[in-house]
Amino acid sequence: MPPADAMSRTSPNSRAAGFTFVELLLALALGVLVAAAVGALVHGLFFAGERQAARLQGAFAARAAVRALAREVACAFAPPVEKLPPLRLSASTEVGQPEVVLAFYAPVPAPLGYDVEQVTYEVAPLQGPVRELRRISVPCSGPRTNAPVTNRLYAGRFALAIAAVTNDTASAVWPPPEAQDKPTLPTSLRLTLSQPGQEPLQTEVLIQTATGIPCPIERRESAPAAETPEPPPAALPGEP
Repeated sequence: MPPADAMSRTSPNSRAAGFTFVELLLALALGVLVAAAVGALVHGLFFAGERQAARLQGAFAARAAVRALAREVACAFAPPVEKLPPLRLSASTEVGQPEVVLAFYAPVPAPLGYDVEQVTYEVAPLQGPVRELRRISVPCSGPRTNAPVTNRLYAGRFALAIAAVTNDTASAVWPPPEAQDKPTLPTSLRLTLSQPGQEPLQTEVLIQTATGIPCPIERRESAPAAETPEPPPAALPGEP
């Protein structure tokens, strides 16, 4: 029978097969530190991505909406109806009312050619500094005549100022009081978009039917060539 002291000893192999309490605590602490570092890294990446996406989407979405407005208003025209304003522009500071309203008539593609729509752009306050830019189109002919369709183009913190420019004079209201009886189109519109942290975007849109811009491929007919005078008939023999 082996002595008692020999039985009480633990072999080196049996001690190496397990972990001590201190080793478990160290492993647990190291695991917590690694998990915290990975969590902070992932959170930082997601937060940076969200900020970048919000910054890019906000800036690009607002500027794209203003450029769409500019392209459409460049095609505005005056319908052949007496005393009907071909373009209306107004600004308001009343609570609950749109801050800017721009309405005009524009051609839209149709299966058999073109139809006419009355297009309205509104800048309306939502909550605090947040505003909404929306487009409202009303067909003037066809089965959906006078049925408005509203599209929300952009919502965020921005300010859009629109001014009608004629004879180097800008006005936030159109038509002017002196032209109420014979409303016409302004020569151009000046659009100014302001956003926090962004450079203001200002562009001036020429209204083609008001300025009479010719097509760039338009050519004048060439003038007829000068006729060459016929030579006089030769003199007969014996004539002076």
